[in-house]
Amino acid sequence: MRTAVARNLPAQIISTLGSQIVSGKIPAGSILTADSLELQFSVSRTVVREALKVLHDKRLTRARTKIGTIVLGRNEWNLLDPDVIHWLNDSGLVPELVKDLEEVRSSYEPWVARIAAKRRGTKDINALTAAMKRMTDAFHEDGPDSPIIGEADSEFHQALLDATQNELMKQMGLLFIPLLKIRDEMVRHVISNGDFLTTHQATLDAIIDEDADAAEIAMRALLEEATRSSNTFRKKARK
Repeated sequence: MRTAVARNLPAQIISTLGSQIVSGKIPAGSILTADSLELQFSVSRTVVREALKVLHDKRLTRARTKIGTIVLGRNEWNLLDPDVIHWLNDSGLVPELVKDLEEVRSSYEPWVARIAAKRRGTKDINALTAAMKRMTDAFHEDGPDSPIIGEADSEFHQALLDATQNELMKQMGLLFIPLLKIRDEMVRHVISNGDFLTTHQATLDAIIDEDADAAEIAMRALLEEATRSSNTFRKKARK
């Protein structure tokens, strides 16, 4: 059965194939040929090549001379690519990736908070304060299920990275914030108290006071609280 796809929209092919690869519908080791994809999607060879190039860049596939395109295993995917994260989430495969995220965050975010406390400027404090207020207002006005909480949380953690004044750390947000957003969306249904607000506020206060030690300690407490929320979600998901 052919899938009607506009010839100038290879993004639709990318989304379809990417989702099918990540979900396992197209298993690792499968061979995709340009001829079969042209027929399936009713598009030109140029559109197919453009779509496959994007999948190659995400490390979902790799071109093999005289064979076609081979589908790669999860161990080779770019798991920090926003589209790959999105497809994993749609397939219900994100929880374990979130667990990996928490382990990575525990190794770098306390250090981010420490550096931010030493280097933050007025603009950074304003951004952190605004995100904190938005998070707090959403919780008290709309409850723990408010999607605004997750949005504000992402803004807070990106503002922390920006406050380090370190260009490489700032770029880390491009890698981790998309996954953090999905993590927040998952766990917000199991949050019933405001503990996360307390730990965020403690981190913000320490950064305002330029207290690096306190900022690092507060961030560790924040991450421990986040891990508890994620563990609660995973336990409920298994029932």
